[in-house]
Amino acid sequence: MESSSGKELEGSASQRLIPSSLYGHAAIGASLILMGYFVAYLIRFESLMGLWTGPAILIVVVAVMVMVLLTVRREERGLRFGRAFGLALLSGMGARLGYSLFQFLLFHVIRPDLSEAYVQLTKDMSIEAFSAWGWSLPPEILDRLETSIRDSLSFTGILLDALSSGLWIALVALIVAAFMYRRLESGNGFNG
Repeated sequence: MESSSGKELEGSASQRLIPSSLYGHAAIGASLILMGYFVAYLIRFESLMGLWTGPAILIVVVAVMVMVLLTVRREERGLRFGRAFGLALLSGMGARLGYSLFQFLLFHVIRPDLSEAYVQLTKDMSIEAFSAWGWSLPPEILDRLETSIRDSLSFTGILLDALSSGLWIALVALIVAAFMYRRLESGNGFNG
Protein backbone atom coordinates (compact mmCIF):
# COMPACT_ATOMS: atom_id res chain seq x y z
CA MET A 1 0.00 0.00 0.00
CA GLU A 2 2.88 2.35 0.67
CA SER A 3 4.31 1.85 -2.81
CA SER A 4 0.97 2.78 -4.37
CA SER A 5 0.66 6.06 -2.43
CA GLY A 6 4.37 6.74 -2.97
CA LYS A 7 3.86 6.56 -6.73
CA GLU A 8 0.92 8.96 -6.53
CA LEU A 9 2.98 11.45 -4.53
CA GLU A 10 5.90 11.06 -6.91
CA GLY A 11 3.65 11.69 -9.92
CA SER A 12 2.12 14.85 -8.45
CA ALA A 13 5.48 16.14 -7.22
CA SER A 14 7.02 15.75 -10.68
CA GLN A 15 4.16 17.71 -12.28
CA ARG A 16 5.33 21.28 -12.63
CA LEU A 17 2.86 24.10 -12.29
CA ILE A 18 4.17 25.53 -15.57
CA PRO A 19 5.80 22.83 -17.70
CA SER A 20 9.04 23.79 -19.41
CA SER A 21 7.57 22.83 -22.79
CA LEU A 22 5.20 25.80 -22.50
CA TYR A 23 8.09 28.26 -22.63
CA GLY A 24 9.54 26.65 -25.73
CA HIS A 25 6.24 26.52 -27.62
CA ALA A 26 5.35 30.10 -26.64
CA ALA A 27 8.80 31.33 -27.72
CA ILE A 28 8.45 29.59 -31.09
CA GLY A 29 4.99 31.12 -31.56
CA ALA A 30 6.23 34.58 -30.61
CA SER A 31 9.15 34.16 -33.03
CA LEU A 32 6.80 33.15 -35.86
CA ILE A 33 4.63 36.23 -35.30
CA LEU A 34 7.67 38.49 -34.99
CA MET A 35 9.27 37.12 -38.17
CA GLY A 36 5.98 37.24 -40.07
CA TYR A 37 5.54 40.91 -39.32
CA PHE A 38 9.14 41.72 -40.20
CA VAL A 39 8.78 39.91 -43.53
CA ALA A 40 5.55 41.84 -44.19
CA TYR A 41 7.31 45.10 -43.29
CA LEU A 42 10.21 44.29 -45.61
CA ILE A 43 7.87 43.43 -48.48
CA ARG A 44 5.66 46.49 -48.12
CA PHE A 45 5.01 48.79 -45.16
CA GLU A 46 1.28 48.95 -45.92
CA SER A 47 0.97 45.19 -45.53
CA LEU A 48 1.32 45.66 -41.76
CA MET A 49 -2.32 46.75 -41.87
CA GLY A 50 -3.52 43.97 -44.17
CA LEU A 51 -6.43 41.66 -43.59
CA TRP A 52 -4.00 38.80 -42.93
CA THR A 53 -2.72 40.17 -39.61
CA GLY A 54 -5.55 39.18 -37.25
CA PRO A 55 -6.08 35.67 -38.62
CA ALA A 56 -2.32 35.03 -38.75
CA ILE A 57 -1.87 35.88 -35.07
CA LEU A 58 -4.95 33.83 -34.16
CA ILE A 59 -3.68 30.78 -36.06
CA VAL A 60 -0.28 30.91 -34.36
CA VAL A 61 -1.82 31.47 -30.91
CA VAL A 62 -4.23 28.53 -31.32
CA ALA A 63 -1.45 26.28 -32.68
CA VAL A 64 0.75 27.09 -29.69
CA MET A 65 -2.10 26.42 -27.26
CA VAL A 66 -2.87 23.07 -28.87
CA MET A 67 0.77 21.99 -28.97
CA VAL A 68 1.27 22.85 -25.28
CA LEU A 69 -1.89 21.02 -24.22
CA LEU A 70 -1.07 17.96 -26.33
CA THR A 71 2.42 17.81 -24.83
CA VAL A 72 1.19 18.22 -21.26
CA ARG A 73 -1.66 15.77 -21.73
CA ARG A 74 0.76 13.16 -23.09
CA GLU A 75 3.35 13.72 -20.33
CA GLU A 76 0.82 13.79 -17.47
CA ARG A 77 -1.50 11.14 -19.00
CA GLY A 78 -4.49 13.43 -18.62
CA LEU A 79 -5.44 17.06 -18.28
CA ARG A 80 -8.03 18.77 -16.09
CA PHE A 81 -10.07 21.59 -17.60
CA GLY A 82 -8.80 24.28 -15.21
CA ARG A 83 -5.19 23.33 -15.91
CA ALA A 84 -5.87 23.18 -19.64
CA PHE A 85 -7.39 26.66 -19.59
CA GLY A 86 -4.56 28.15 -17.53
CA LEU A 87 -1.84 26.65 -19.70
CA ALA A 88 -3.64 27.64 -22.91
CA LEU A 89 -4.05 31.22 -21.66
CA LEU A 90 -0.43 31.49 -20.56
CA SER A 91 0.96 30.00 -23.77
CA GLY A 92 -1.34 32.15 -25.93
CA MET A 93 -0.23 35.31 -24.13
CA GLY A 94 3.39 34.26 -24.55
CA ALA A 95 2.96 33.72 -28.29
CA ARG A 96 1.08 37.03 -28.68
CA LEU A 97 4.09 38.86 -27.20
CA GLY A 98 5.74 38.46 -30.61
CA TYR A 99 3.45 41.18 -31.96
CA SER A 100 4.21 43.53 -29.08
CA LEU A 101 7.91 42.90 -29.50
CA PHE A 102 7.63 43.67 -33.21
CA GLN A 103 5.89 46.98 -32.53
CA PHE A 104 8.47 47.96 -29.94
CA LEU A 105 11.44 47.03 -32.11
CA LEU A 106 10.12 48.65 -35.27
CA PHE A 107 8.75 51.89 -33.84
CA HIS A 108 11.25 52.44 -31.00
CA VAL A 109 14.52 50.83 -32.08
CA ILE A 110 14.79 50.19 -35.83
CA ARG A 111 12.63 52.89 -37.47
CA PRO A 112 11.11 55.37 -35.00
CA ASP A 113 10.64 57.73 -37.96
CA LEU A 114 7.89 55.42 -39.30
CA SER A 115 5.54 56.13 -36.39
CA GLU A 116 3.90 59.10 -38.11
CA ALA A 117 3.53 57.20 -41.38
CA TYR A 118 1.86 54.34 -39.45
CA VAL A 119 -0.48 56.77 -37.69
CA GLN A 120 -1.48 58.35 -41.01
CA LEU A 121 -1.91 54.97 -42.72
CA THR A 122 -4.12 53.68 -39.89
CA LYS A 123 -6.17 56.89 -39.91
CA ASP A 124 -6.60 56.77 -43.70
CA MET A 125 -7.67 53.12 -43.59
CA SER A 126 -10.20 53.93 -40.84
CA ILE A 127 -11.65 56.78 -42.89
CA GLU A 128 -11.84 54.47 -45.91
CA ALA A 129 -13.61 51.78 -43.88
CA PHE A 130 -16.21 54.23 -42.57
CA SER A 131 -16.68 55.69 -46.06
CA ALA A 132 -17.49 52.24 -47.40
CA TRP A 133 -20.50 52.24 -45.04
CA GLY A 134 -21.46 55.74 -46.15
CA TRP A 135 -20.35 57.38 -42.91
CA SER A 136 -18.02 60.29 -42.46
CA LEU A 137 -16.17 61.01 -39.26
CA PRO A 138 -16.30 64.51 -37.77
CA PRO A 139 -12.94 66.30 -37.40
CA GLU A 140 -12.92 66.01 -33.58
CA ILE A 141 -13.35 62.23 -33.83
CA LEU A 142 -10.53 62.08 -36.38
CA ASP A 143 -8.30 64.05 -34.01
CA ARG A 144 -9.09 61.65 -31.16
CA LEU A 145 -8.47 58.70 -33.45
CA GLU A 146 -5.08 60.07 -34.46
CA THR A 147 -4.13 60.70 -30.82
CA SER A 148 -5.26 57.20 -29.86
CA ILE A 149 -3.22 55.58 -32.64
CA ARG A 150 -0.15 57.63 -31.70
CA ASP A 151 -0.58 56.68 -28.02
CA SER A 152 -0.88 53.00 -28.95
CA LEU A 153 2.66 53.11 -30.35
CA SER A 154 4.16 54.39 -27.08
CA PHE A 155 5.78 51.89 -24.76
CA THR A 156 2.79 52.16 -22.39
CA GLY A 157 0.38 51.75 -25.31
CA ILE A 158 2.15 48.62 -26.53
CA LEU A 159 2.09 47.20 -22.99
CA LEU A 160 -1.62 48.02 -22.56
CA ASP A 161 -2.37 46.42 -25.94
CA ALA A 162 -0.55 43.25 -24.88
CA LEU A 163 -2.51 43.12 -21.62
CA SER A 164 -5.87 43.88 -23.22
CA SER A 165 -5.30 41.15 -25.79
CA GLY A 166 -5.70 38.81 -22.84
CA LEU A 167 -9.48 39.17 -23.23
CA TRP A 168 -9.69 37.58 -26.68
CA ILE A 169 -6.91 35.14 -25.82
CA ALA A 170 -8.90 34.03 -22.74
CA LEU A 171 -11.95 33.36 -24.91
CA VAL A 172 -9.87 31.33 -27.36
CA ALA A 173 -8.19 29.51 -24.44
CA LEU A 174 -11.62 28.52 -23.08
CA ILE A 175 -12.58 27.01 -26.42
CA VAL A 176 -9.25 25.23 -26.91
CA ALA A 177 -9.27 23.93 -23.33
CA ALA A 178 -12.80 22.58 -23.76
CA PHE A 179 -11.65 20.56 -26.77
CA MET A 180 -8.33 19.43 -25.35
CA TYR A 181 -8.83 18.43 -21.73
CA ARG A 182 -9.05 14.76 -20.80
CA ARG A 183 -9.49 13.09 -17.46
CA LEU A 184 -7.14 10.26 -16.63
CA GLU A 185 -9.08 7.07 -17.41
CA SER A 186 -8.49 3.89 -15.45
CA GLY A 187 -9.20 1.56 -18.37
CA ASN A 188 -6.79 0.35 -21.00
CA GLY A 189 -8.81 1.79 -23.87
CA PHE A 190 -7.95 4.67 -26.15
CA ASN A 191 -7.84 8.00 -24.31
CA GLY A 192 -7.48 10.24 -27.39
